[in-house]
Amino acid sequence: MDNLTENQGISEIGQSLTDKIKQRQALEDAYSNFVEPYLNQRIEVKLESSCSVAVSPVGFYYASAWLLLVMLYAFLRRGYHR
Repeated sequence: MDNLTENQGISEIGQSLTDKIKQRQALEDAYSNFVEPYLNQRIEVKLESSCSVAVSPVGFYYASAWLLLVMLYAFLRRGYHR
């Protein structure tokens, strides 16, 4: 009788694992069939609709000059404190 209950317990565990595997597979299928295409559609980036605002060369030169000036100042300050 004890052997019969052990077999039932093993059978129930096996059934439980099979059910869990089936549930996991169903969730994965639901994700790949419904969620993933929706997310891909929402995230899709169109190359034609990229930002068309050009960086002004004057602004680029101004920012570059300012950065160069700050770096020169930092280099000189470092040299004088040694």
